[in-house]
Amino acid sequence: MEPSIERPRKRRAINACTSCRVSKVRCDGQRPCKRCRRNDVECQYLDAVKDANVLRIEKLEEVVESLRVALRTNQAQPTNTVLRPTTTAPRMEQSQDFFLSASEEFRPTLSTPPLTAVQKGLITWEQAEFYFQSFFFGSHYLVPIFCLQTDTLQSIFTRSAFLFDTIASIGCRAEEGFTSPTYQCLSCCLREHLTSVLIQTSMPSIETIQALAVRAAYSDDGFVYIALALKFAIQLRLPDMVEERLMTMASTRRADAMAGEEEKELYRLARVWFGICNLELLFSLDGGKIPGITLRTSSRRIHFLVNHPERTAIDVRLLSQIELNIIRTNAYSSIAQQHSNTSLIPESHLRSTIKSTSVELSLWLDEWTGIVASSNENEYEREMALLNLRVQYNWALITLHLKALSNTGIENVAIMTEFQREVVRIAKDAAVSHLQHLLERPLSMSPNADGTSPPPYLAAFKYTMDFVWAKCAFSILLVLKLSLLLHDPLPTVLSLLQNAYVVFGELKKVTAGKGKSRNGAYLEILQTSIEKCEGALREFIAKEQEQLDVAQLEGEERRYNDDESVEDAFQGYAPSEFVFEWDFPGLNLRCVPLGWQDLFVDLDRVF
Repeated sequence: MEPSIERPRKRRAINACTSCRVSKVRCDGQRPCKRCRRNDVECQYLDAVKDANVLRIEKLEEVVESLRVALRTNQAQPTNTVLRPTTTAPRMEQSQDFFLSASEEFRPTLSTPPLTAVQKGLITWEQAEFYFQSFFFGSHYLVPIFCLQTDTLQSIFTRSAFLFDTIASIGCRAEEGFTSPTYQCLSCCLREHLTSVLIQTSMPSIETIQALAVRAAYSDDGFVYIALALKFAIQLRLPDMVEERLMTMASTRRADAMAGEEEKELYRLARVWFGICNLELLFSLDGGKIPGITLRTSSRRIHFLVNHPERTAIDVRLLSQIELNIIRTNAYSSIAQQHSNTSLIPESHLRSTIKSTSVELSLWLDEWTGIVASSNENEYEREMALLNLRVQYNWALITLHLKALSNTGIENVAIMTEFQREVVRIAKDAAVSHLQHLLERPLSMSPNADGTSPPPYLAAFKYTMDFVWAKCAFSILLVLKLSLLLHDPLPTVLSLLQNAYVVFGELKKVTAGKGKSRNGAYLEILQTSIEKCEGALREFIAKEQEQLDVAQLEGEERRYNDDESVEDAFQGYAPSEFVFEWDFPGLNLRCVPLGWQDLFVDLDRVF
């Protein structure tokens, strides 16, 4: 065992003067100290050996003080002093030159345009063409901020490397999957583009805003990307520009006049502005995000853009969504305002808000159905556009009624009032229609479609974003849960469960071979919802069979389960994605029928 090394004993610093130390009295440490001044004697101190760190600190203090003196001296010199020319520049000028050269060295090089993934050799031009075709085959419907006539492959390639790589990455994701090595390389390129955009000092371009909007739709950080897109749009004064020029165009334009180049550019700017506003409204209404803007528009202005000659089928989809989300925003604001004024909203106020908003939604569906039906698109495209309108209409009904019901504070269907139960029933009927529309096939199917092809709405999930996947999984979970809570007939529930299985099978084909992604997570939620509902139904059927073998009391209420564990698990199933990532209402509803004899037995199941 090695002997322990003895640490040197720490000595206490000597702060007393020589006279006080000899007399062994306390010294105040002043120079001279109080005792020496009173006795009129010379006060002497012995300098102790200083620590190395103390000496180093004292030297640093001396250097700092000398620099301060030099700086004050240079600042005190008059500005008109003429320096004698010497071969050696003054120290201050050398310092300034050094910092100027350093700032020039680290300043971003803006003269060199960023390279695309094709120019870097990460993908070939043929791959880029394939990914662009994939994006504009289905993904552009989700981010309707492009025009197929002007936003071509070659045009975007020359205008913006950021937008070019963004579109290519989304097309690659649709064709090869989230875990594809090519998609991961393109994602790295997008991070480089984003970094360059954030650190540059020049004004952003419209193409940068388009790229950020596409990233917001297909990224987990959609809130951040759409906030950046809004910030850049406001920096470009895009909302004011669109508002001013729209008023000018509306007052001077003739109905039969052709659109000039200036009007075409204005319509392009309006398309981009309303596109990012639509994503912002989507994240605010269904994502629980605090609204970042207040959209200054009206139905008349929207319909003016619909009647413009530059309008395309994609613009009809965008403008219809804008008007629908404005109706939903007004309804949510009214409900929230009533809830803030009183702790519990009176049923009369809720009834009035729901009724007026339902009328607005019905009028919206009728007007836009007429607009789409009178368009010049082919029959299949028109039918798909009409199907999309009906899906959005039913989704708006579902969220409207359940959002209004959530503000009442009542979660147990068994103790709801007749009006509240009617609200739940309307939401359930809308969810049933929503499920049927997912499986609907247009009368004129695509020429390439055969009898075994999937429903076109579900086939488009290959190109869709995470929000649509989440909405689909939530709507099916909701319709199964509400059908059990409202005690629908058993054949009705079984039919809904069968349709849910069909949707699950079709979506499973879409994700086959694409690797694990967020879409796969929502597919697992859908599978779990179906399995839990099926387990609850099996338990109910088994209990019904048992009840046939025993005598029942006359007038006894028949219900699905009394102390069921499987149905409790299904009723309490609320995936975290729908609670924390999306603000989908209605998953907290339960049904716990109570008699007076059960009231004091288990209160935990009531609330």
